[in-house]
Amino acid sequence: MGHRVQGQGPDPDFMEAVANCVHDIKNSAGALVHSADSIPSNGVEPETRPQLAALQVQARQINQHIIQLLALHKTLRSEEGISPAIVDCGALVIELAADNELLLEARGIKFLPDHGDPVEGYFDRELVIEILNSVINSAQRHAKSAVRLSCCIDDGYIVLAVEDDGNGYPEELLGRSDVDVNSAVSAKSSGSTGSALLFARRIAELHRYRDRIGCVTLSNDGIDGGASFRLWLP
Repeated sequence: MGHRVQGQGPDPDFMEAVANCVHDIKNSAGALVHSADSIPSNGVEPETRPQLAALQVQARQINQHIIQLLALHKTLRSEEGISPAIVDCGALVIELAADNELLLEARGIKFLPDHGDPVEGYFDRELVIEILNSVINSAQRHAKSAVRLSCCIDDGYIVLAVEDDGNGYPEELLGRSDVDVNSAVSAKSSGSTGSALLFARRIAELHRYRDRIGCVTLSNDGIDGGASFRLWLP
């Protein structure tokens, strides 16, 4: 084993302790999400339902940010950074629909899952789920009435798309795979949107096959000209 030279990087034991602490926080946040989601909206007074929906959204946001921290720690600690496996993309879309549909409907947003023809991919399922949950969470804040999640094969890539019917992305971001996170934050007026894009881009780039590298693209080809986020995986 090589000798670690002081000052050349963080103590791995300390980093592991931090990760364990964050994991404990994640468990608490997960319990908060479960408690918030278990409150039936039809058992709450109509005037307090928006507050319940806001509580559920914020609880999920906290949980997602913590999971992103753990996922990034995993990619830094692992030699390869990801743990790819064969994934049924249609089943993935159905699972994400079950996780998000009720929450979006509580906010008056329709969730439109579209798994299309049977598609199998080879990627890190856990990390991709976190990317899509984060983007869905961002999309529902900017959508007017609907968010759509779909999967397909395009030019040899698995493409997972999240679209909304909001005002879309600004022109300077469209068609770019090297998403300018700072501009995206300003455009969407949300730090969480920027962190979701940064997280997505970093994880996408870890997925490689021969000369192909995963990437993220943004466009305004969403619902009625709304924003469209696409995750391309080789």
